[in-house]
Amino acid sequence: MYLTTGEAAKICGVKLNTIKNWIRSGDIIAIQTPGGHWRIPRVSFLQFMDKFTTPIVDENIDVQFSRKRILVIDDDLSAHELVTGALEAEGDDYELHSAHDGYSGLIEIGRLQPDLVVLDIMMPDISGLEIIHRLKAPDTPLINAKVIAITAAYDRRLVINRIKEASPEALLFKPLDITTFITTVHRILADHAGQNKIIQNRT
Repeated sequence: MYLTTGEAAKICGVKLNTIKNWIRSGDIIAIQTPGGHWRIPRVSFLQFMDKFTTPIVDENIDVQFSRKRILVIDDDLSAHELVTGALEAEGDDYELHSAHDGYSGLIEIGRLQPDLVVLDIMMPDISGLEIIHRLKAPDTPLINAKVIAITAAYDRRLVINRIKEASPEALLFKPLDITTFITTVHRILADHAGQNKIIQNRT
């Protein structure tokens, strides 16, 4: 089980750079992902707190840290495997679930109450856009579920403005850049990052 630097900073009541400095100085043992992000083993963090008698500032945080629950919804099998494979490569940070169409996706959302939904926009029957609208509706109990919308370049002229109006936390384009995708996932799941909209720049 791993913690992000943002989670560690919130527990200790310090700035993100303070946690990174402790990692660089060797006070906290951490590993670095291929994307350059630090992951702190839970055991290492507990040892650090015990050694330095660091108080837990946010008493509502459980240092057990259940994994973030991510639901991937995409009817394109190859794209689905690309996304889930990239998330699995991050180690044990995430609890991954899958759905291969919009209807099944809605059922899984209600059942799982995920922290993050990664979905394709163009799907038969129930589109990704409709799912976003339902998630963002003011009366939904899933208001805290964050959304990464993924769309193909050829969809852009038809739906890009409607996607932005639906206000997902991030909009990325196919072919998906894995580094950008993983960075976006980290950013959204970090503390307060869900408030920031992320629109991938296209060249």
